[in-house]
Amino acid sequence: MSRPLNYFRTRSKIQPIDVNTYLEKLGLTVEEPTLNFLRKIHRAHLFNIPFENLDIHYNNRIELNVNTLYDKIIRQNRGGFCYELNTLVFHLLGNLGYRCYLVSAQVYQEGSWSPEFDHMALIVGAEKEKWLVDVGFGEHFHEPKRMVLRQSQLDYTTYYKFEYDIDRNVILKKSDDNSTFSNVYRFRMQPRELIEFIPRCNFHQESLDSHFKHHKIISQQQKNGRITLTDRKLKIQIAGETSESQISNEDEFLAKLEQHFGISPQDLIRTK
Repeated sequence: MSRPLNYFRTRSKIQPIDVNTYLEKLGLTVEEPTLNFLRKIHRAHLFNIPFENLDIHYNNRIELNVNTLYDKIIRQNRGGFCYELNTLVFHLLGNLGYRCYLVSAQVYQEGSWSPEFDHMALIVGAEKEKWLVDVGFGEHFHEPKRMVLRQSQLDYTTYYKFEYDIDRNVILKKSDDNSTFSNVYRFRMQPRELIEFIPRCNFHQESLDSHFKHHKIISQQQKNGRITLTDRKLKIQIAGETSESQISNEDEFLAKLEQHFGISPQDLIRTK
């Protein structure tokens, strides 16, 4: 797992974006590309930008175009799913001077691995080490994870570690007790181009076989918990306490969406 940092030579082209406005959205200002700043960005992304799949359900085509994603997420105060959020943070980090590249991950679901390019994550260089960055996996780790084998890394109340499988894939595992670990996803330390993710991104917004087509979801980390809204229920986790209420119809869903996430029905209408 320990290739030299010059392995960052192959990566998608970093496109210029308005870094200051992006960081203002995150409540941050420009700093040197250190590990400490990387951690700040990772946490701030989770606290300020929701994970959501609403465009899939309101017939808004998702294009992996950096300018389009920037307009939607930063200017229009929306969220997105992994391909959108991690594409955007990849370009933010690149513009800030971090060496980084995209990786293709396969998610572990019901005893098997999903197809290649089913999830997008990043490998980022900071302080002569590599770090896994992922701001697009819903309820997931809050800070980047150091790419080192078989070493547990505590993230709030959850432990994470990396292992190899027999095919030399890197497997991210998690545990509540630092004893019994379960698979999260696996990937290779191989830089990928953004264009390679487009077919799988299209699958998730077009195919009824995609779990993203089954239910609407929007979820965001809070300072002391998390709020998650689906077309079935609203779940609020605050200070260790959880409350749930049922969503009975579209009007109620839209009302809760605006109340808790500041997204109005008009915000779901594509204007471009």
